[in-house]
Amino acid sequence: MKTNRLIVLFVVFVSFVLATFVLYTPIPQFSTEAFSAVRAASYIEAISREPHSVFDPQAHETVRQYLIDTVGSFVGEANVLEMNYTKEELGHGTEYGIQNVLATIPGASDTGILIVAHYDSRGHIGRAGELGRSYGAADDGYGLATMLEIARLYGNQTLQNTIYLLFTDAEETGLFGAEMAAKETWLMDKVGFIVNLEARGVDGPAYMFETSVNNRKVIDFYRQADLPVSYSLATAVYTVMPNSTDFTEFLAIGKQGVNFAVLKGLYNYHTPFDNYTAISLSSIQHYGSQVIPLVEAFVRDAAYSLTNAFEDTTNSVFFTILPNVFVAYSEPTAVVLHLVFLFLFVLFVAFLALRKKVAVAALLQQLLYVFAAIAGFAILGLFASRLIAFFGKTTWSLTYVRMTGSELPTLLILILTTLVLGGLIEKKYTAKDKQTLMLSGIFLNLFFATLTGFVLSGASFLFFIPAAIGLISLFVQEFVDKKGIRHFFFAQNILWNLLLLVPILYSLFLALTVGGLLALLVVLIINLSIVLPSVSIQLHL
Repeated sequence: MKTNRLIVLFVVFVSFVLATFVLYTPIPQFSTEAFSAVRAASYIEAISREPHSVFDPQAHETVRQYLIDTVGSFVGEANVLEMNYTKEELGHGTEYGIQNVLATIPGASDTGILIVAHYDSRGHIGRAGELGRSYGAADDGYGLATMLEIARLYGNQTLQNTIYLLFTDAEETGLFGAEMAAKETWLMDKVGFIVNLEARGVDGPAYMFETSVNNRKVIDFYRQADLPVSYSLATAVYTVMPNSTDFTEFLAIGKQGVNFAVLKGLYNYHTPFDNYTAISLSSIQHYGSQVIPLVEAFVRDAAYSLTNAFEDTTNSVFFTILPNVFVAYSEPTAVVLHLVFLFLFVLFVAFLALRKKVAVAALLQQLLYVFAAIAGFAILGLFASRLIAFFGKTTWSLTYVRMTGSELPTLLILILTTLVLGGLIEKKYTAKDKQTLMLSGIFLNLFFATLTGFVLSGASFLFFIPAAIGLISLFVQEFVDKKGIRHFFFAQNILWNLLLLVPILYSLFLALTVGGLLALLVVLIINLSIVLPSVSIQLHL
């Protein structure tokens, strides 16, 4: 027992350490030949000296002129176009006109990759806690600086395909710059791929958090990014968020592409705290690490000279599992995997039932216990998140609680939930009960994987990976006598679940805030229904 405990503790420790590296961001670079976060920061310093929303016309114009002058120095003034729209053309009852800026780095083919970021900062109060008067250092200085670095690196190069750099206006007040650009058929007819650059915080990894529909070819292309951080789950979460970006306007006209943003540091978002002193060079470098390889691949390959090169009829399921380890497979492949493992599960349970090692009635009973735990902890999460918001003196929302200091209570709730349930299983469950509980957890996860595989495929991996590993480890326990091999396969339940669960829970917290504690606990309990009995079984191998 003591040896087994040491093995489990060692596996947990190593797995957790590895999990913390999944969201690794690179060391900032200063280079004249590659993307440099240090150089990008110098652009941000100039851009973010004053709030520059559409309601701050003088500062707004200063930033616009800085972008024109700087990008023009890299690509040539003749390749910079000002796209002006009057308030009558804009409509929406606005009392101001807007001014987009388009810089072109021409290639042999007019078909191009369109990089987009907005140059206006937040100038008015929005949702609860948003103070307005942002200096726009991250939102959207990170995107603007990345584009200026692209202009510097590619401005004098000979390219196969074209680069279009679109600096949009009035994103914060209604996506107006992107809306007008999306109507310019002379430009849109040349665009084969779109990269939108945003920020919802100031720190942490730059997530590729949204794609176009039917994204299989898009994801195959994104694989070329260095240090990719993305989960197909993110697109599902983003659909329930009260946010939209310039990317929304281009999706509406059927364009293919990807959307990036940092999420950590929500308290700075849309406030005066989004200023130059708060920027993260490592986060900026991470934008470059992912975007530059995409630009490089696009502009060198004649295959992308066709504007429909990324059109497809199916989606991909994808996730980051370790730094530079990005897993992706098609939606049809996911469905097949789910059904195959469901079939194997039924066969395995039937085999165990015939050998009287599991009772179907007991399996159903444990399944009811898991559902009861999910419901109970969902209510706990809802109550706890409301309580945290109350003591934080801020408005509560299921997806948006804007406050500092909520990280620690959230973490403690997740840890205590794990320890309490783990202790309960270890003390109260027999060996047979633990196996039955683990089987019920595998079935529940396979059920959710199959269900989401048909209706929300991006989330299916979150349930399939734990179920598949759990089922394999029980197979090994049943048919392999060697203790070392059993330990190895049961350890996989800890390793791969932590590699998935830790960064996903952290990322969901960043996206949903403490208001999403209900969702965090539901995801945790579903996962623990396999992991905890697996750990307890391993302790007694």
